[in-house]
Amino acid sequence: MGYAKQILAPLLVFSCATLSAATAADDHTVSQAPGYYHMNVGEFRITALNDGTSDMAAARLLHWDEDKINAALAKEYLTSPVEGSINGFLVNTGEHLILVDTGIGSGVRPSLGQLKDHIEAAGYTAADIDAIYITHMHGDHIGGLLDGEQRAFPNATVYAHERDANYWLNEDEMAKVAEERRGSFQNAMRLFAPYQAADAFVTFADGEQLHEGIVVNPTPGHTPGHSVYHVESNDQTMVIWGDTLHVAAVQFPHPEVTIAYDSNPEQAREQRLKLFKRIAEEGHWIAGAHISFPGIGRMKAEADGYRWVPANYTTRIE
Repeated sequence: MGYAKQILAPLLVFSCATLSAATAADDHTVSQAPGYYHMNVGEFRITALNDGTSDMAAARLLHWDEDKINAALAKEYLTSPVEGSINGFLVNTGEHLILVDTGIGSGVRPSLGQLKDHIEAAGYTAADIDAIYITHMHGDHIGGLLDGEQRAFPNATVYAHERDANYWLNEDEMAKVAEERRGSFQNAMRLFAPYQAADAFVTFADGEQLHEGIVVNPTPGHTPGHSVYHVESNDQTMVIWGDTLHVAAVQFPHPEVTIAYDSNPEQAREQRLKLFKRIAEEGHWIAGAHISFPGIGRMKAEADGYRWVPANYTTRIE
């Protein structure tokens, strides 16, 4: 091989390798790891399940001064709109497999509707789930109930507070609201109908116990029947709290701030302040539907508000 060929040969190899690497990088599809996270609460296995993320226009939706909202977000290096998680939680008691909320469902936008896939990635199937607890009947908590027009969870009984059922599944209540708001009622009626037809929908009242180890705590305000669930095992408690909070960077330090989604903002504020105080004093775990995935942690009282303390990551799941 001549001197020129000796020089060109490695250059050609280098060029081809560089081209190949660049092409591979250009063609690579970016996605996150499957959105599930296991941890134990006493003898119960809790699995956080991410349904995806969605932008929330915090500066427009929160009932507070816009400059103060933006300042609170800036402390966490955030701006409005805030990319927020939509989470559900699976509780394995050893006897029952209970899903709390089902996400928004497929077909809304590509970044959402992933909860059922993440159930399977976590080692379960939709058919394994025998109970579904609904915190409230907003679309991002009930949309995953159906797969097309069929029950997405064929062996599950769905539980919801009677006040939410009597509101969202009621033609008379729908007739009282403006036309542009009736879609939420119609959506709820569509989603629950197959479960009602299969005698797999149960409503509960204040003070009722559904399954051993899970205490129902009605917290009306966000919706008429909004409920949180206290999962209790071996002196440990996790509070799965639905939409008690929407924008963590604002509402932890300033829990008095309400949001446009609340049906009764004053009542929602009262319930949040009461629940925050109890959780912080007793050191309970929190599982939040709209806290950055996995949405699990604790809270500490700080100044006039609270500080979020995310769960320490663990791989020690027995």
